[in-house]
Amino acid sequence: MPEDVKPVGYVENESLLPIPSNKRLYGTGTFTWMMFSMNVCIPLFFLGSIGLQLGLSITEVALGAFLGNLATTVILFLNGLPGVKYGIPYPVQLRPSWGFKGSKIPVVLRGIVGAGWYGIEAYSGSLAILMVALYILGYAGRDPVAIASAAFRYVVFVVALYVAFATIVTAKGLGMIARVVNVTGPLLLVYFIWLTLQLSTRQITPVGNSGAGLFSRSFALYLAIQTNFWATMSLNISDLSRGLYADKRGVRALIIGPVTGIVLTAVVASILGYYLTMYTGYSTPQEIILYTAPGVVAVVLGQVFATLAPFSTDITANIPALVNILTTCFKMKWRNAVVVAGFIGFLLAPWWAVEKGPDIINYVSAFTSNYGLVLGPIAGIMIADYYLVRKNYDLRKLYANGPEGYWYEGGYNKAAILTYVLSIIIIYAVSYVIGDITIVGVIPFPTSLSWYIGVVVATLLYFVMTKKY
Repeated sequence: MPEDVKPVGYVENESLLPIPSNKRLYGTGTFTWMMFSMNVCIPLFFLGSIGLQLGLSITEVALGAFLGNLATTVILFLNGLPGVKYGIPYPVQLRPSWGFKGSKIPVVLRGIVGAGWYGIEAYSGSLAILMVALYILGYAGRDPVAIASAAFRYVVFVVALYVAFATIVTAKGLGMIARVVNVTGPLLLVYFIWLTLQLSTRQITPVGNSGAGLFSRSFALYLAIQTNFWATMSLNISDLSRGLYADKRGVRALIIGPVTGIVLTAVVASILGYYLTMYTGYSTPQEIILYTAPGVVAVVLGQVFATLAPFSTDITANIPALVNILTTCFKMKWRNAVVVAGFIGFLLAPWWAVEKGPDIINYVSAFTSNYGLVLGPIAGIMIADYYLVRKNYDLRKLYANGPEGYWYEGGYNKAAILTYVLSIIIIYAVSYVIGDITIVGVIPFPTSLSWYIGVVVATLLYFVMTKKY
């Protein structure tokens, strides 16, 4: 495979060139820790609270977490294989299906969602940092109510420091990311075990309901939230999988890492979040730690966990997706793009929309449940193009700007664009027929299962469209 490929007809951003096989950084252990650290974030524990609010039983919460994350993990694996085989990132992987210029469309769409998550994670981590700082300093006699009130009020200042530090770490590149993950992963695991042990010592109050039912709208909405949680990373997983060994070891890591670090972890975290919310009455892990952790050491350790978790997620998942927009569409160098991404993350952190714990839960729930409409069809097009239409990529054509590459007409593949638009229309049509439309502000969003419909419909439509275009 010609990994020393030379771009034709343009000057390529160095960060988008394929990584040679002899410079791959990750094995199964590192990639598994990466998936684990990326997944164990504060919003992950929100999922248990959301399930409780929707009236689901603990069994329904666990099943929703398993099915939703398993579905996205399958797509993640399929989209990650080209990264392992060719060492290419997400923006380049899109060129065969969307065209050399058209590939910017799904890059922007994925990046916008990633930017939203960057803001949420930055807010979550900053809130924990401020709470632990105030607690250590003895603010208001370490009164939890006063600390929580001050933290929600002044968190904006810490968000600025958070994104600055995340920017510095991310700007160091893949090598730095790997070292950070190797350090934080074991720390998060230790605290996760500790949290589980704390749970086992508490007297749990029964929920008082038998669940909404697997065919209820509540379960469908919860399944959508769990699915969409990592429907984002299932698109641009090649940004990370391109660093895996270019052989069977890389393929093995691409299976073990997500199944262990995403699926199983999501099930456990959702169950813990469900029970913790049920017997404490608090919505966010930061508040639960502040109000109920036994002693100073437990509170400090808990808030450190709450700080590290979103930081790991941002540097491995959210910031790279936003950076892809800047490097691809605006031709920025990697480090310059990371700096700009930091400013965007600060502006999108919901410090301007959140005044108390339940507010951030509702914010995350509304955001997560609806963007599957945008991402599902992209996943379907990617899967259909590689596995049904081409079955492989020509590495040299991936880096050719013009007719020598994946050019189509003017750099855009009509089959992909039409497939995407028609998929959105079909999703809305189905939703109106079954009466499942949700109004967020003034915008109507279709059925909770938009991502699933989008993946299936786009896969079939794209395969048919390529016969004509």
